[in-house]
Amino acid sequence: MNALAPPAQRVVRYHPPVGLSTLFKPLPKRGERPTLGVTYQPKEGGPILKFSAKSALGIPEQTLLLVLLELAQEQFSAFQDAVVLNAGANSEMGQVLWRTLNNGDERAPGQTVKLSTTWYELNRRCNTETGGSAQELRMEQLRRLCEVVVWEKSTGTDKTVRQSFLVVMLVSDDSRINLALNCRLASSLFGQPYAQVSLQERLELGKDIPMALHAFFSTTLSRGHHINIKVETLIERLWPGSSERAPEGTHRRRRSDVKVALTALGRLENWSVEWERDGLARVARSPSGVRDMTRIKANKSMAYPEQAFAKIPNKNNEISTFDASGLFFNKNTGA
Repeated sequence: MNALAPPAQRVVRYHPPVGLSTLFKPLPKRGERPTLGVTYQPKEGGPILKFSAKSALGIPEQTLLLVLLELAQEQFSAFQDAVVLNAGANSEMGQVLWRTLNNGDERAPGQTVKLSTTWYELNRRCNTETGGSAQELRMEQLRRLCEVVVWEKSTGTDKTVRQSFLVVMLVSDDSRINLALNCRLASSLFGQPYAQVSLQERLELGKDIPMALHAFFSTTLSRGHHINIKVETLIERLWPGSSERAPEGTHRRRRSDVKVALTALGRLENWSVEWERDGLARVARSPSGVRDMTRIKANKSMAYPEQAFAKIPNKNNEISTFDASGLFFNKNTGA
């Protein structure tokens, strides 16, 4: 498949549970990464998702995942059934990808998409250099994504548990990278709810904390709506337990970093940030731009529900996040 040029706005369909969870967080540039243990529990029912891996995921991994989603959208739009992947895969590569994605279960239900790309293309779309060091960095980021195990537990009467991976990868003889996405990530292509994240806006921000907040607010807010949110609430989302466990100087620096990030977000053409009072921001998303696919079912302008943020457990390294997944409704326009 030939590489497709990304559209100017680069709007990615993002699975709301992933965008609302704390799967991706700002991490120190140096030092050993903590293990990953994040649980997404929808407020209004639905499967409980647990993400686990030996290494936590940072904001650069989120950028790479959004790029993979962008490629999946474009290749599905161009090739349709040729890139759909399920238990009926009729190519050897498709069968291997499906079996690997589902931890050896070649008869697993559901469907996703497979995509083909190169390291050069991934680097280009991440807006980085395309040399050897950039490729090594991208390989490491992709490896971390591929190590994430997704546990899906049904809350219905059967209480079934399904195990799969977030992303799987095969490199073919011609050095092309062949990937498959978790069925949940690909669900937006098959008519399921999704939020819209602009990669163009994200890459304009450039730094981890503004990009993390941009992805979160893009998932939380539909166009033309606003939200009132405390700086301390955002700190708790990015660094759970900071107010209780972090040194006073560290927490003060994080407060400053969040304020700077909100200011940067407000400079984007389609966003505005105003301060209602010290520590309380009004974040608004412009109604202009691409067609909106996300609708809020409750109040159109509201304070963000506190239950959407992480509750810190007393043991282990797991963050249990109770999210406002019930706020989202997608109008299927076929776009």
